[in-house]
Amino acid sequence: MNQSISQEYFIHKFASISLSETDDDNSKQSSPALDSRLIEFVWELPAHIKQKLENFKPNPDFQLSKQNDESVYFGILVSGLKHGNGIQVWPQSGNLLIGTWQYDLLEGVCTMHYRNGDIFEAQFQSGRTNGFGMFKSDKKIVKGIWINNLLEGEGQEIKTDGTRFFGQFYNGKKQGKGMQVFLDGCKYEGSFENNKFSGEGIFYWSDGSYYRGQFQKGLIMGFGSYINNNGLELIGLFSELKKTQAKEIGLNKNLQSIMYINQYNQSLLIEKIHLL
Repeated sequence: MNQSISQEYFIHKFASISLSETDDDNSKQSSPALDSRLIEFVWELPAHIKQKLENFKPNPDFQLSKQNDESVYFGILVSGLKHGNGIQVWPQSGNLLIGTWQYDLLEGVCTMHYRNGDIFEAQFQSGRTNGFGMFKSDKKIVKGIWINNLLEGEGQEIKTDGTRFFGQFYNGKKQGKGMQVFLDGCKYEGSFENNKFSGEGIFYWSDGSYYRGQFQKGLIMGFGSYINNNGLELIGLFSELKKTQAKEIGLNKNLQSIMYINQYNQSLLIEKIHLL
């Protein structure tokens, strides 16, 4: 898409749109003042919004309406309310919303384009996200079901670092049963709470070994069993060290360090290769 879009292009594109401002009924009248106001508004739009507007096709019934939150709406107005297809732009923040309204409330599939490049597309009902949606940024893609503006139930999170999550969400966070796969071949299956491993689960390492047992706040923590790739099994209490803890006691911070204690209070340090 053309990165440099001329001012004249946008002036021509919106030439048929009239302006109505909520605080100034006189501005609804076509006049030279209207032209200068329209020119000034279009000229000051961020470049990425101009690019999105390149494919926008206003019809003769569309109006240009200033909103109370300083945003500007391009679309159909019914009794002063947004109703039908349109676009809403926040010039100061640089955000752009493309969607459909019913008496000022979003309805149907709508898409928000943020200044930083993030995109959120979702099904709306009565102004709230209810249905399938997708959020995309330069760090991750999240797909799932939104209920009353929050991600709920089954969903997916695919990060650019190779981490993939498939499972349940609650209040917009990973919570419930799920599976997380890492780029280095390691995998976790089990319970999540507040986006972290919590409760009962299984962690598989890429060398074929695995741990089955308890987790807390994203770490192996509690009673469980560890089976290495030769079939040796250790049963007892396990406590995974945080990177900062490992560094403090002189362990390699690039390894996953787990302290094992058996029923005789004998301890063993287990170190695994895992990109944390």
